[in-house]
Amino acid sequence: MATAEQARARPGPSPTPPPTTSTAARPAGFRPDIEGLRAVAILTVLAHHAGLPLHGGYVGVDVFFVISGYLITGLLVKELWSTGRISWLRFVGRRIRRLLPAAILVLTLTSAVAFVVVPGLRRRDIGIDVMAAAGYVVNWVFAGREVDYLASDLKPSPVQHFWSLAVEEQFYVVWPLLLIVLALVVRRPGRRAVLVALGALVAASFAWSLWYSHTDYRPAFFTTTTRVWELGIGSLLAVALAGRARPEVARRWAAPLGWVALVFLLGVAALLRGGIEWPSGWALLPTVPTAILLWVGWQGAPHGPVRVLGSRPMVWVGGLSYSIYLWHWPVIILGEWTAGWLGTPLTPLGKVVLAVLSIGPAWLSWRYVENPIHHGPWLRERPRALLASGVALSLTGVLVALPLLPLRSPFDTTPPGGAMPAPSELGAGAVRLGQPLAAVDDPGWVTPDPMTSGEDRPAADVDRCQVDVAATEPVACTFGDPRGTTTVALVGDSKAMQWLPALEEAARSTGWRIVTYGKSSCAFSDAPATQAGKAYPECDRWTAAVGDALDADPPDVLVTSGVATAAWVDDRLDRRALVEGYTARWRSLAAADVPVVVIGDSPLSPDDLDVCAARHATELSACAFDAVTAIRGSGLTVQREAAAGAGPGVSLLDLTAWICPEEQCPVVIGHVAVHRAGDHVTATYAATLAPQVGDAVEAALGRFG
Repeated sequence: MATAEQARARPGPSPTPPPTTSTAARPAGFRPDIEGLRAVAILTVLAHHAGLPLHGGYVGVDVFFVISGYLITGLLVKELWSTGRISWLRFVGRRIRRLLPAAILVLTLTSAVAFVVVPGLRRRDIGIDVMAAAGYVVNWVFAGREVDYLASDLKPSPVQHFWSLAVEEQFYVVWPLLLIVLALVVRRPGRRAVLVALGALVAASFAWSLWYSHTDYRPAFFTTTTRVWELGIGSLLAVALAGRARPEVARRWAAPLGWVALVFLLGVAALLRGGIEWPSGWALLPTVPTAILLWVGWQGAPHGPVRVLGSRPMVWVGGLSYSIYLWHWPVIILGEWTAGWLGTPLTPLGKVVLAVLSIGPAWLSWRYVENPIHHGPWLRERPRALLASGVALSLTGVLVALPLLPLRSPFDTTPPGGAMPAPSELGAGAVRLGQPLAAVDDPGWVTPDPMTSGEDRPAADVDRCQVDVAATEPVACTFGDPRGTTTVALVGDSKAMQWLPALEEAARSTGWRIVTYGKSSCAFSDAPATQAGKAYPECDRWTAAVGDALDADPPDVLVTSGVATAAWVDDRLDRRALVEGYTARWRSLAAADVPVVVIGDSPLSPDDLDVCAARHATELSACAFDAVTAIRGSGLTVQREAAAGAGPGVSLLDLTAWICPEEQCPVVIGHVAVHRAGDHVTATYAATLAPQVGDAVEAALGRFG
């Protein structure tokens, strides 16, 4: 999000304060083409977030990065070359005056609305995000959350858009310091020295972006290190042009080049699809045309894109771009939460309306907060006081989030008197096959709290023994009785690891030694794996390594499961290939005297069950979902077919009847919350299925005994 001051016309891109949205009293060096570029960027982002068919609208952020790099670096090198030094304190003070007041206002109102309409863990996550956004480090919070793929089903944060502001501000804390160090090493460093230093930074960031975006593209989208090169493109242009007199007559080919760049940029925004490893090298598609347009605007070509970009409507929108960017996303996301709180789902048209309406508070914020403070005389010449004000504002952003952190729940998690019933009476113990299970609206008490069931995870999860999508080397963890004479290997993705509590409970009486090998989204199959609709070679290498480990130290029985529904063959999803891959893998284990117990994939659950439970605490039957639909999207049907063809030594344990009795999947069974985020069952409920899982393992051992 470009938030820097506008540039003067001569010489080079030396910045001045941003223009007002009126056409009066603009500085002589006003660049209307830059305001128009900002308008293009914010309109593409706005349309994309509103759900309009502008699939590549997210590239507007990349456009902002280049503009911001161009303007801010122009400011820095002008000061460096004219005075021989850079006042980091004054630079940071300008950023505080420009950015923080409006941002903290948005964070404050976001916290207030979220406190009312968002329940449970979702509210707490938003509180953490607001605190991180106030300190401009929220992009790293989101990157960490993306590593935990079990959190990928959560609704977007209402302050998720602050990630790009965080990237910019982190860059503009470090970049002036690097220039200051350069000035200490090289007295009054010239253009070449600055270009070399900046070029090295850009090259390193671009190389990292290529590698990390391919290795783990979800967190790579948010990290500063993969984005610095985009700001660096604008910065390199600023250094190249700074101090040079703009030509009296633009080059003849400047205008045609500018039109080509503008059309190309708009085409990228319109036609680019999602699911790309971004930024990687793909971000060159919007950033290079943006840099070309900045250069063409510097040339002053009168017949170039400035005729469109510099029009009054585009300049008006560009002047509001920072405010629109701040306001539009929380208005849309909290509008969805508010609609759900009121019991009225937000329609696609409603989302568009909210996006348009967000321009209203954006203008008010610009008119009465952003512009007066930015251009007012207060604290302008008092950098230390301004820095203190910035710290105070950031602390305010943290403080307004504190009320979101405590969990307020309508559920009791212990029975009256505090004595917990026997495990056979809890959870799946309340299910009697062939007998109807009465719908429960108010269980009286329930464990774990349905609002926080996402935290009820097995020990062998992503935070311990289950490696992430980028890993290729397996990690073996031991549970149960470490000295047990019977070894049970639990292998697969998180849908396999969710059954560890059942095995641990069974091991209390059997003395089993349980060894886990887990990897996110990885099917334990001989077929090429897929993840997020593309090849998943890290899973293939991990599977081969696990196979070698099992060959070297064979378990007495192997338990597995998984969510996969297809393999990746010839650049496409192939269901039949996964069936055959499962069959081959399981059959080879059975042939080596290792029986295989396949626990059928659990039904897919809605992502907002915790929210539904919070809003219907005394009518939980309203949150039950259809079992047929839930099974259709799971990996169960593939596993059934593969197990049927695997032959002796491979058995399938289908637990659907205990999870979704009577073709309905309740939120609570036998005083136990059944589901957690990511289509998993809670660790507590899995433990109540220990008799079924234990019997299946004992039967497999008996057949080979």
